[in-house]
Amino acid sequence: MLEATLAENRLVRITGRDPTVDVVMANAVERFAGVVSVLSMPNAPNGDYAQIDAALHIEPAKLEQPENGAPRPGVGYAGLTPRQRGEFLWWLRDPRLPAPAAFQALYLAQLEVSLLEGGVKTPAIVRELSRLGRAPAWRAQDGLARTALLAYWLTQNGAGLAAWIAETPPPPSLLGAALGCQARLGIALGENQLGNVLTGWQLVEANPSLATRTPHLRSLTTNLGADPLAYALATLGDTAVTPQPWRANHRGVRVAFPQPDIKPGLLPLLAEVMRQSTAPAATPPVIQQTYDSTPPSAAVGWHLVLEFGQSRSELFRFALSIAQRMPGFSQLLDENRKLVYRVIFKKSEMRNFWRLWDYVQSWSSTHIYLNGQELEKWKVFPYSQYLR
Repeated sequence: MLEATLAENRLVRITGRDPTVDVVMANAVERFAGVVSVLSMPNAPNGDYAQIDAALHIEPAKLEQPENGAPRPGVGYAGLTPRQRGEFLWWLRDPRLPAPAAFQALYLAQLEVSLLEGGVKTPAIVRELSRLGRAPAWRAQDGLARTALLAYWLTQNGAGLAAWIAETPPPPSLLGAALGCQARLGIALGENQLGNVLTGWQLVEANPSLATRTPHLRSLTTNLGADPLAYALATLGDTAVTPQPWRANHRGVRVAFPQPDIKPGLLPLLAEVMRQSTAPAATPPVIQQTYDSTPPSAAVGWHLVLEFGQSRSELFRFALSIAQRMPGFSQLLDENRKLVYRVIFKKSEMRNFWRLWDYVQSWSSTHIYLNGQELEKWKVFPYSQYLR
């Protein structure tokens, strides 16, 4: 039975034929220097728990008639019953088929060790991970995404990583780090990735048609002056390059590499892309030739005026693009021929105000006026009694 498995799946690891995880990790120190750091040498006095030991008894079986009770999570090959070993070997002939989670984790553990061993098997392992990612039986297995991300990082294959995110996106908990690794490898956010990112972070309920969103992604890149991934990565500072311990499927794989989670910086930018995709086109603003230091007070009823000028902030162009799309926007020239940007908000438009306020509130050029009277900025916060 083992011979049949080996004939159909050349990626499995066998005791006595393949080096154990401790040997592989020792060699990985030099093989992957500068890519990953080996945290410690695993102690494997009994070999490698994930390898198939041909000396152990096997009871031929198929998964159509599984033994009562699934294997416990984290079990090694030796911990399987003889019948479960038979089921495992039968399943390895085509791992795309449904199987207990323990079998999937054991196979991923083998693939991870092979990745760190390097050599000619690596391209075949990457193809296998892609093949498994398309199989319905693997969609609930988050460990597959972790092994895939490790594979693309070890091979420094940024283009492959981007294609993987577009085709078989990782779970939301790993998506920010996967995009961060893509940014570290110098690959920009692709239009074919946008739908999966928006869906994963629940900015849309289903993978949308991107026909109307593509121009806004280009506009976002123009406004930021950089690819959105690179922009979000830059906001992390040293965190973006600091190696972090990696949670592998194999207990003996202990490595660290940069895993910058760029979700906090990227999510609000993509939320703005979504808003622009559904917002009506704004009327182009009129540039007034003079600036009245007294904000307009002739507006009917309650109104709030937000003004700001040029800023050295990296977010300036982005904030200005938001303001320009708001119906109450105008830009004026002061007495020194400097531009002042003004937006007037009604009570019903405060949601738009807070979105813009988040970007400009700390700038020295920013001023707030309520019904013609200037407010100190510390008085401006949600549910403030000063804004009633």
